[in-house]
Amino acid sequence: MIKVKETIIFLHGVVGNKNTFKTEMDKLKDQYNLIAYNFYDPNMLGQAYPFSLELLLEQLYTHYKNNRITTAHICTLSFGCIPAMAFAQKYPDMVTSLTFVGGYFCNVPSKLHTQRVQLYKEKQQFDYTTWLKRYAKSLNPNRKQIPEDSEAIFVKHALKLHPTVLEEAIRIQLEFDTRKVLKGMDVPILWVMGEYDELYKATLFELKQDVPHVEYIELKKAGHAAHIHQPEQFMSVFKPFIGKLSEKCR
Repeated sequence: MIKVKETIIFLHGVVGNKNTFKTEMDKLKDQYNLIAYNFYDPNMLGQAYPFSLELLLEQLYTHYKNNRITTAHICTLSFGCIPAMAFAQKYPDMVTSLTFVGGYFCNVPSKLHTQRVQLYKEKQQFDYTTWLKRYAKSLNPNRKQIPEDSEAIFVKHALKLHPTVLEEAIRIQLEFDTRKVLKGMDVPILWVMGEYDELYKATLFELKQDVPHVEYIELKKAGHAAHIHQPEQFMSVFKPFIGKLSEKCR
């Protein structure tokens, strides 16, 4: 009898592409059926086209159906946690587990929420590139402990998108009710944050209260994209998490 591989679906952040988890996929390709895709059509980058949470859910559902997947682990970075949460709420039987790297609560009192509201309001006051740099500095600040220019990386990728796309993404983040979606959800959840990701960690003050079964882990010497900063640390917690779920299903 041929053993069918379990599936892991990887979702990137608000900017970037399907290569966000390339290192992890290279290490897991022999054990799992792996799927990663772009939220945005590479042939339409820079063009105006619809962007909404509903479309992101439809996109994810289509990948399930096209690949004949009945259930899958979903692993996400940052903004990708939103469609993953919403999908697990709508189709709980189709999600084996959720892993959030740099995930956060939307619409809760926090510095992140306050800054996001302010940035959304001031968008019309600046030319787009200037505003985008303000956005990157405010929500993706460089950290002296991390040897990368996270602000420049964000701006570089964001400039490939039409301005309305990022604006709609911010609107989704302001309107999405993370607490309401996660309360009562019994899907296994691994929440991975970087030690230095203070802005996003501050939204998780009541995480254990709202999601008692969550496994929360911080990676040392890592920022928002914790799996990129510390790939070995990440794999040391991610593989056992999905592995033990695989054992339960046997």
